[in-house]
Amino acid sequence: MVSRLLAAFFATSFALLVAAPAWAQEAGRAAVREAGEHQKSNESFFGPWIVAIVVIPILLTAVLAMKRAKSSPSQLPVWDDDTFDVEVLEARMPVLVHLALDWNITNRAALSQTEILAYTNRGAVKVGLLETTECPQTMERFPGLVAPAYVLFHQGRKLFHRAGLWQAEDLQELIDSSLAREGF
Repeated sequence: MVSRLLAAFFATSFALLVAAPAWAQEAGRAAVREAGEHQKSNESFFGPWIVAIVVIPILLTAVLAMKRAKSSPSQLPVWDDDTFDVEVLEARMPVLVHLALDWNITNRAALSQTEILAYTNRGAVKVGLLETTECPQTMERFPGLVAPAYVLFHQGRKLFHRAGLWQAEDLQELIDSSLAREGF
């Protein structure tokens, strides 16, 4: 449904873009006849047509993308400034924290890898999200952490930190080696 709307929208925008020069030329002739100056013809075209051809498609695409992103929430727990200490630092089991940016498109790829890790490590490692833009106090406590990233905590200590996008298999190797060093 969304892809059909986007296709129709961009087709309409393209048709406007193709037809706009003829309309602009006629509008320019009329403006030159009326005002006797070329600048007014440029102003009459670029004001409303740029909005119709460029700004509206961009805004609609952004709205549709945000709507789609909100429609498929993750099953992972989401921690905030209030719950981070209890759920992560004071947890008895190791905790893998995915530092997420809720507005970033690459976060979707990282989120799918995090969900794979949560399924693979269920019962042994707690896995969840920390949306960094909504948790400034927690991010201030751990300088140098930049999203997207993964951090493994155990009993309040940071066992490893890996920034960027990682495959679930590579992160699983890091988790296993870090926990082996800790005696798990």
